[in-house]
Amino acid sequence: MAGIGFVLRKLASQDNFSGILRAYIHASVAAVGPWILIVLVIGIILTFSSNSTMSLEELNEFLSVFIYNLCFSFMLAGPLYMLSARYVSDCLYMRDLAPIPGIMVITLLYLVIPAALLATFVYVYFATMTPLTTLLSIINFTLFCQIWVTMLYLAMIRDFRAITFSWVVGMLLAVILALYLGGSYRTDGILAGINVGLCLLVSSLTAHTLAEHPYRYQKPKNFPFYARFYRGVYWGGFFLFASMWVDKVIMWNAPEAVKHINSLVTYPVYDGGMFLSYLSIVPVMGLFIFNLETNFYDSYIQYIRYIETNTPLFLLEEERKTIIAKILEDARSFLVLQGVITLLVVIFAPAIYDWLNQDFRQLSIFRLGAVGAFFSSLCFFIVVIFTYFDSQENSLKVTMTMFFSNVVFSYISLYLGFPFYGYGFCFAMIFSFFVAATLFMNFLQNLHYHIFISNTVKRQKIRERFLHRPGL
Repeated sequence: MAGIGFVLRKLASQDNFSGILRAYIHASVAAVGPWILIVLVIGIILTFSSNSTMSLEELNEFLSVFIYNLCFSFMLAGPLYMLSARYVSDCLYMRDLAPIPGIMVITLLYLVIPAALLATFVYVYFATMTPLTTLLSIINFTLFCQIWVTMLYLAMIRDFRAITFSWVVGMLLAVILALYLGGSYRTDGILAGINVGLCLLVSSLTAHTLAEHPYRYQKPKNFPFYARFYRGVYWGGFFLFASMWVDKVIMWNAPEAVKHINSLVTYPVYDGGMFLSYLSIVPVMGLFIFNLETNFYDSYIQYIRYIETNTPLFLLEEERKTIIAKILEDARSFLVLQGVITLLVVIFAPAIYDWLNQDFRQLSIFRLGAVGAFFSSLCFFIVVIFTYFDSQENSLKVTMTMFFSNVVFSYISLYLGFPFYGYGFCFAMIFSFFVAATLFMNFLQNLHYHIFISNTVKRQKIRERFLHRPGL
C-alpha cells in the first residue's frame, strides 16, 4: 500500500511497546481490516435477517449476489489498483504529490463503465431477477470496485481516526438500513441499505484523500505511459486476485452446488470453508506489512541510493547481503507465526466449527484451505518484494503460476469428487510457493544483474520522462 511506510516508521521510531503495537495494528487494519469489516457486516445482516420474516431462499439470493460481487470486483479492480499503486509510489518517491488526486479520480472513473458493463452482462444474461434487483446488484458491484481502489490511499492519510470513523459510520448505516428496509422490501431492501452505506463510505474516503492532498486537479498525463511499460504489474494484479477466487468459481460447477432462486449458482459448503480459512492469515499479513515497511525498507532504500550515487560495487554487494539477511530473518518470523497458527487451526478445527456452529461438511475443506492460505500468503509476500525491485517478469510468472495451477488442480479435485474438494487449492498454492521461492532466490543471488541489465531500457525511459535526464 503506497505511503503506509511513512506512518509505520514514525510509530516504530518511538522505540517503545506502545509505538510498536500501534504500528502493528495500523498495518493489520490497513492490510485486511476493510475486507474483514465488510464480511463481518454481511454476517451481522444475515444473522439478524434470519430471525425476521425473510425466508432462507431470499437470504441466499442476497448472499449469492454478494459473493459474485466480491469475487469479480477483486478481479476487475485488482489490475488498476496495482497500476495506480505503482504510479502513486513513484510520485511519493520523487516527492511530487500534486498528481495523486488526479490519479485517484481517473482510476475511479476508469472503473465505472467496465464495472457496470460486466455486472450488467452477468445479472442480465445469467440471473433471473427483477429489474430493480438487477439495478441494485449492478450498483453494489460498482461500489465494491470503488472501495478496493480507495483502500490504496487510506494508508497515506495521517488522520487515521477520521478514516476509522468513516468506516464505522458507513458500515453501521449499511447494517441499520439493510435490516430496516429488508423487513419490508426483502432482498431489494437489503441491497439498497448496503448500497447507501457503501456510497457514503466511498464519498467519505475520497473526500479525506483529496483533503490530505489539497492540490488543484490535474489529469495524470503519465497514465498511458504506465499502462504501456507496466503491463506486467497490470496483469499480475489480475492473476493475483483471480488466483484467490478461481477455485471457488470452478467449484460452482460441482454436483453439490446450489442454484438459487435468482439462477445464480454457488457452493456454500466449499465457499464457507474457504472464506473461514482465509481468516487464519490475518495476523501474519499485519506482521509482513510492518516488517516490510520498517525493517526491509531501510536496506532497500539504501541500496537504491547507492545506485543513484554511483557507489562502488563492494558497498552494493554488502547491502545486497544485508537485504537477503533481513528477508531471511523476516521469513523465519512469518514461518514460525503462521506455521503455528495454521497447525493450531488444523488441530482444533472441530472445536472451532462447533463453537461457530458451522456445517461440519466444511471441515476438511477448511483445513486444506488453511494450509493453502498459508502458502498463498508466502507467494503474496514474494510478489510484493518482486514489485519493490520492479521485477515485473518474475512477479507475473508467480501470479500466473498461482492462477493456472489453481485452475488445473481444482478441476482435478472436482473430477475426483467431494472427498478431494479443497486439495486442488491447497496443492496449487504449495506448488506455486516452490516455483516462487526458486525464482526469488535466483533473483536475489543475481540482484545486481537484474537491476543494471534487465531493467535498463525501461529505467532509462522512466528517468527521461520524470527526471528529464539520460538513463543510467
